[in-house]
Amino acid sequence: MKVIKRDGSKVNFDITKIQNALRLANGDIDEKYRVGEDEILGISQEIENYCKSKRKSQTVEAIQDQIEIALMSRSAFELAKCYIEYRYKHKQLRDAYSTLMEGIENKLGAKNVANQNANLDEHSFGGRLGEASSFVNKQFALNYCMSEMARDNHLNNEIYIHDLDQYVVGSHNCLSIPFDRLLSEGFKTRQVDIRPAGSLSTALQLVAVIFQLQSLQQFGGVSATHLDWTMVPYVRKSFAKHFKDGLKYCEGIVEVKDTMFKFDPTTRPIDAPAYKEYPKAYNYALDMLEKECHQSVEALYHNLNSLQSRSGNQLPFTSINYGTCTLPEGRMVTKELLEVSIEGLGPHHQTSIFPCGIFQYMKGVNDKKGTPNYDLKRLALKSTSQRLYPNYANVDWSNNAGYDRNDPKTYFSTMGKRKLQLI
Repeated sequence: MKVIKRDGSKVNFDITKIQNALRLANGDIDEKYRVGEDEILGISQEIENYCKSKRKSQTVEAIQDQIEIALMSRSAFELAKCYIEYRYKHKQLRDAYSTLMEGIENKLGAKNVANQNANLDEHSFGGRLGEASSFVNKQFALNYCMSEMARDNHLNNEIYIHDLDQYVVGSHNCLSIPFDRLLSEGFKTRQVDIRPAGSLSTALQLVAVIFQLQSLQQFGGVSATHLDWTMVPYVRKSFAKHFKDGLKYCEGIVEVKDTMFKFDPTTRPIDAPAYKEYPKAYNYALDMLEKECHQSVEALYHNLNSLQSRSGNQLPFTSINYGTCTLPEGRMVTKELLEVSIEGLGPHHQTSIFPCGIFQYMKGVNDKKGTPNYDLKRLALKSTSQRLYPNYANVDWSNNAGYDRNDPKTYFSTMGKRKLQLI
């Protein structure tokens, strides 16, 4: 005599399984309602006789139905109730397990790929593993890490718990990185110490590296709050190096005296009169600086669209804020960020996914004609019309009152996910 299991396989009928199930249920009810061992054995025998009389294999569900009928016919109502609850709970567990396995199968098999984030390829090797892990974490978070009300509200779309799969480990989400300090002081990674940046090209390379490193330690986006201001000292460092070459190759000063460079290049603007005393060297340095700035920004864009993180399946979600620095160094950086965005990437000039640009709108700086960076705002609008980015952040909103225009650390920046309308 065979029993058909839920997965379709067949096994020999085993009366002890019925007896054990009834004993467990019997032990969970009040003692005064319990049935005796003889009755348990009698019910089990009745079920065995029933299965034999059918002369064909019976399903597990059919056998369980007969157990409930046998219990009710003997007025063992409390035992029947306990058995039915036991059966229901096990069904819930099986359904939950089935749902879990089906979800994992869909993710590992890359079925119904949605690519919900532009920086995540759900079809890649790492993407499929990550999505399967994410699915499991979400189920665990919903069932074991929050109140029933919070879970139901999330499932009913009354609230939305962002990055639910990270909820289980408490991973933080989205932050702005202190690039000013990291680039000026250097930083450590697990394998190596990084020196302070000595040029614009190095600084922008390290921006991409830092973005990637930080994204490996957290979930969500990473942001530069004022990249135009941050790059000012490194623009000046590069200009000083090019100027020194210009003195040699354009002005004919073969031996450059050290006394000419006994100053901190980060404190001398690129339009300083001391530089302009040597016009050929100055023009050479300015021309080389513009080329370096363009190439370095172009490299930044390529790096941020190709440097993988999180097990090799995701690009760091990067955002950069800019547009308020009116110094010539900062203006040059902002201009190149926008020009490279408009130019696009690769031989087909594709629109870059990252970084998400945010142009910081500020009254008196770039809001209208006659303000120092109005030309950059117009260039930003051109980039937005062709390449979707930058977004725009209104620095003059009411909650940001009292900021210092010359100190970008005193006014807000944002992530590329949020768009604020100009006022």
